[in-house]
Amino acid sequence: MCLIALVVVSDFQFRLRDNKAAVSGNADPFVMLEVGTYAAVALFLFFRFRPRPRFRRPTKLALLGYIYAGALIFSAVYSPYTALALVRAGQVAVAVALFRCVALHTDVHTPHRMAHGYAVLMAASAIFGVLVPFPRLPLQQERFTWLYVHPVQAGEMLAIATVVLSAYLLTSGLPRSGPQWRPGVYLLLLAICGGALLATRTRGAVLGAAVGVAVLLWTRWRGVRKFELAIVGAVALAVVVISSSDAIEAYFARGESVDKLATLNARTDLWAYAFELFAEHPLYGYGLTSTRGLFLESMGLGGGHNALINLLVDAGLVGALAWLALLAGIAVTAYRLCRRTGVTRVDGMLVLAVLLGMTANSIFTEGLGSPANASFTWLYLLLAWVLHARTVADTEDVESRRIKRRTSTR
Repeated sequence: MCLIALVVVSDFQFRLRDNKAAVSGNADPFVMLEVGTYAAVALFLFFRFRPRPRFRRPTKLALLGYIYAGALIFSAVYSPYTALALVRAGQVAVAVALFRCVALHTDVHTPHRMAHGYAVLMAASAIFGVLVPFPRLPLQQERFTWLYVHPVQAGEMLAIATVVLSAYLLTSGLPRSGPQWRPGVYLLLLAICGGALLATRTRGAVLGAAVGVAVLLWTRWRGVRKFELAIVGAVALAVVVISSSDAIEAYFARGESVDKLATLNARTDLWAYAFELFAEHPLYGYGLTSTRGLFLESMGLGGGHNALINLLVDAGLVGALAWLALLAGIAVTAYRLCRRTGVTRVDGMLVLAVLLGMTANSIFTEGLGSPANASFTWLYLLLAWVLHARTVADTEDVESRRIKRRTSTR
């Protein structure tokens, strides 16, 4: 419920609001609802899992999560948009507290329960968007969404749900923790979320989902089966591309001009300006949330539209390197879990697929490199997930060694 609450108040837009209103520091009732929800989650976590006064040494991977969050929070101190930056810093702290409580105070089933709840939320949101269509901006008329959520954000959230549901379908029959629904249920939810994702026409999110599913297919089977699958998949993809090239081209072009496509919807111009700003403050950046205001003032676009570039401007090399180290740490740990044979193998496959899918999408949107959104919350959920799974794997190894010793002694 904490995960769902944070995602809903962070990314579900219940009204149309001018982009400049966010950086001005003016709060409307929905902003107060967002801040209040984060505060309520923080209070719940504090009273439900009271922190122990005794210091507990974190693992190296958990430490990377703390370092990245600390870099973001520290960068809020010198941000030119103080009010917004301090709010975002507080939201980072709440997300980290949620990760800590999941990693230290819950069982191995909890991350799976959270993933199932999130998938149901996304499917319900897609159904609501079909049944109750809201007015859309002129440039979004043919792109699916719900409420007033931007199609890019909707696609980003739906892509995560699509990869998660694909993981549960493809790993059917493998031992794992968490709820185990019938394949038909997962297939229905996947059809809803996958169809809604395609309807958003968000190219980066579709790419991210494709990368995530490809990772699942590659890690699901081993040996010769893996290469057979790769050959069949390549042939099938070639047939689809050749037979439907015009339709695919029209889908990704979205009726935009060649000049607009060449600049990735003005992203290349934005990124060139971002590197100019980065050169002025390369070490610590301009401060948390500065990309939203600086780019709005100069180019009319809020955010870096690329996670790494967004971090380079906001938190400089310190924040960007901490972020890259955290991604690498989670990916390496998840990959090692994929090579196991116990219940933690599915955990590794799912975490690695979602992480690489979000990373691919982060080429075109800054969600993974900015706080208070679904991707940021999922990043720390994946961190807690692999820490849980690694603990279980270590316990399995210890038990296996004990059994071997007893057998050899006898």
